[in-house]
Amino acid sequence: MGNVTLRISYDDRLGLIKDVSAIFLKYGLNVEAFQLMNRMMTVEICENPTAPWGKILAEIKTVPLILSVECVDEISFDPRKKRMSAILDSVSPSGDPSDSFDEIVGDSAAMREVLTLARRVARTDSTVMLRGESGTGKELFAAAIHRASDRRGKVFVPLNCGALPENLLESELFGYRDGAFSGGKKGGRIGLFQFANGGTLFLDEITEMTPNLQVKLLRVLQEGRIRPLGSNEEIRIDARIITATNRDVEAMVAEGSFREDLYYRLNVIPLRLPPLRRRIDDIPLLAENCLAKNRAKTGSAKFLSRAAIERLLGYRWPGNVRELENVVNRALHLSREDGIDASDIVFDGDFGSAPAEVPRPALKYAADSVERELIRSALTDHGSLRAAARVLGVSHTTIANKAKKFGICVK
Repeated sequence: MGNVTLRISYDDRLGLIKDVSAIFLKYGLNVEAFQLMNRMMTVEICENPTAPWGKILAEIKTVPLILSVECVDEISFDPRKKRMSAILDSVSPSGDPSDSFDEIVGDSAAMREVLTLARRVARTDSTVMLRGESGTGKELFAAAIHRASDRRGKVFVPLNCGALPENLLESELFGYRDGAFSGGKKGGRIGLFQFANGGTLFLDEITEMTPNLQVKLLRVLQEGRIRPLGSNEEIRIDARIITATNRDVEAMVAEGSFREDLYYRLNVIPLRLPPLRRRIDDIPLLAENCLAKNRAKTGSAKFLSRAAIERLLGYRWPGNVRELENVVNRALHLSREDGIDASDIVFDGDFGSAPAEVPRPALKYAADSVERELIRSALTDHGSLRAAARVLGVSHTTIANKAKKFGICVK
């Protein structure tokens, strides 16, 4: 597996190298070598097939005084490669690994309890099962546990088990030898168990794994060995396994759709992440965190009014933190002033809860009014049906039909 090499141009600034290194660390990337020149940094990174490279490059570009980032064929020097372990160790708090949880926002009693347990869990090498509804931040917790563990110098590899059919998931996890099946990569490919060796493999939606793969995963956990597809040889692996699910695993075990022996292997340390409706006190902090990210990208000075915060606090958040981020980002587009008002807060799936005494026709008209303003604002800001549709998360046909219904002129 080849490496990825980045050439980064920058204006001199004290601490810039640490800022860039922190991004590599955040995504669990292993830096193999680097070279520093006048206003130029070349970094060689071990290839990670699951790394979101577009997102990583975009984030590097947001570091102050970074001028450009580009992928190049190879690093421009060959002598003994100097590892960045010293720099990375100074960024990843080897002395205080608990700082790895700083990206997780929350100070409610429910969050303090789960964060305390997560910090303790990070110091062990046990398997962890993260339980919680969709949008509660299970992958964020898994990555933080990895960064706070003794494995933080190695890769963190996330994989969604529900996103791939059985045959692809098996080859992704175990790898395959050349000729193992038609359509495979020439020369074969190592699997994520092997790629995550020494690090952490995060298996999201573990309950979507088929019974056949459940048996194979159980064997890996019991013996610490894998056999790539098409191979007769076993390979010893050493990867910490963290899993996550939003399903009732105990009910699945009872009905026979999830193996009981695998459940006990994976559920050594269960961590239950609270839904947002049980940590209401964190909503202002989470919303402000979204605004802060937007300020860093755009320089916007927008803020939430007290009325807007009260509206956020009155909602039940079935989509949890992910939905909150979506609602706040939508409000940023809707608001015309620096202050985001309650009228700018539009919830997913409906348009918020109206008071019980409001008659149904009034609710319909209020919803139409908000929907009309939402579409008009998106079209004004983004200029086309397709762009507005992307922002609002619907098809351009839906936007066109709604615009016609509300008499909105589309250029």
